[in-house]
Amino acid sequence: MNSGLLKQGALIVVFLTTTMISTQSFATSSVISLENQTRYTTWQGIEPDKWATAWLIKRHISRDAYFLLVPPNTAFPDNAVPFGVPDADIRRANRQSMFRRLKQQMELEGEALDYLDTIIHDTEVNIWDAPIHPHSLWFETLYRQLQARYQRDQVPVDCYLAFFDAVARLAKQQNITAEDYRDQLDLKVQCPGLTQRSTEFVAQLSHIDVLREMSLGKRMMFVDTREDDEFNEVHLPGATILRLRDVNAKRVKTFEEADWVVPYCVKDFRGFEVAKAIRQLGVSRVATLSPNGLKGWLAAKLPVVKEGETSDGRAMERLMRCAMEPGKCLDSSGNAPVSGRAQ
Repeated sequence: MNSGLLKQGALIVVFLTTTMISTQSFATSSVISLENQTRYTTWQGIEPDKWATAWLIKRHISRDAYFLLVPPNTAFPDNAVPFGVPDADIRRANRQSMFRRLKQQMELEGEALDYLDTIIHDTEVNIWDAPIHPHSLWFETLYRQLQARYQRDQVPVDCYLAFFDAVARLAKQQNITAEDYRDQLDLKVQCPGLTQRSTEFVAQLSHIDVLREMSLGKRMMFVDTREDDEFNEVHLPGATILRLRDVNAKRVKTFEEADWVVPYCVKDFRGFEVAKAIRQLGVSRVATLSPNGLKGWLAAKLPVVKEGETSDGRAMERLMRCAMEPGKCLDSSGNAPVSGRAQ
């Protein structure tokens, strides 16, 4: 076994390389037999749904479970149950989070599980409507803060488990304040963070950064990492589709003429994963959007292509006008101005 073996009590996490991985998988396994499984596998990733589901498996389905994490777009180890990847039984589908689907399939009940179910739904699925639970925005803020300590993608698995343990304990504290919530999810002692930045660091571009780069004639290649139906509903002007499972050297070669490659999703959890994969294939000028992908872009009311409403050409024309005069679209902090803006 390689030196990346990390043991945390009963939890073992293995970071495997492509040369060590079999092409066999448990993609057709039944969720009914999960209690008897101990080996679970998924691609390395940062989505709340993925880690909430890992917590659900470890805490409520198979106490002896350990997780084999492999790089995106690689095959899985033998005799391990995949989750959170295409074609796996345990995955997000039909506008339901992976956490919710597994909870329902396993007929799991409890106040803490219902609480987490709602929060994960708000964070990952309930994109366009107001949050169902008042704690959902607090949760996402603290989740992102934990990841920020570890360069987003290097959070130890035991820290994710500790984080969701703390979230579950908050289920009965409906009247908790934002400050109390932050204190209980702080975890700075258990999970203090990294001290050095990796050379694989993925940059972030603010909206005003994007507009100013465009005004200088820089070619921005927006890369939508979502599924076709999501893309067709709304996307950034000129965006091309590239999902994580489709990232390869041939596709990345088409980005050679871009000054900036900017992958995005709704909140940039998937966007970050694609950005990292592209960077690892040799593209250094890659970045995600700040704040928070498409949702942040829409909140700033910057131009987008909407199905049946706005053409790609028209949206790009509006975006270029914003680039020439950012002050008419954004204030100096990168937010929407008080009055007057390009639509």
